[in-house]
Amino acid sequence: MMDFYDIMLGIRGVFDGVIENMHLHWKYRELVKLISKQKTLAFVEDTARLLEYESGGILVAIERVPKGFALIFYRGKNYRRPISIRPRNLLTKAKALKRSVAMQRHEALGQHITELERTIEQMRKDIGLVQEDGCHKWSSEFAQSDDEVEEEEDDDDNNDDYNDDFNDEYNDENNGYIDGEADEDFGFSSIVDHDHPLTKNS
Repeated sequence: MMDFYDIMLGIRGVFDGVIENMHLHWKYRELVKLISKQKTLAFVEDTARLLEYESGGILVAIERVPKGFALIFYRGKNYRRPISIRPRNLLTKAKALKRSVAMQRHEALGQHITELERTIEQMRKDIGLVQEDGCHKWSSEFAQSDDEVEEEEDDDDNNDDYNDDFNDEYNDENNGYIDGEADEDFGFSSIVDHDHPLTKNS
């Protein structure tokens, strides 16, 4: 159960009503304790210094409690309540709420931007790896195509040699066949000249 002299610092943070409540509590007690739900100690220390300056009290201690941090202020030995217990230089309750909402949006936007930067950096790395793999793939395909071209050239050379040999053999056979026909014609002409009956009659 919260003690009656505890003051909760909500999402609005420090505004004029918080300082007013501190002075109202100091009317009956020397110490006042404020509970801050901020998670970072540096932010809690900044809040404590602001409260100390605006209220005129003395910061006694900053303690960690289950709800966050407890800020304990001493009103001073010769405490006198000021004429205006609500400082004019601080925001009102409504404006403090608007400020808190804007700060939350700004923080969320900053986190979103950080996540987007990480995502973009990861995408760039992935694209770079894909491009490198693509370059290796294309280079291997080009190398393979060069090998295939060399093999085709070797096959063409072999085919040319084979065709030359075949043509030589074919020409030799044709020449022999032509020579044989010439001999037969010569023999036939000799037969016609000497042995054929028509030649004799003539």
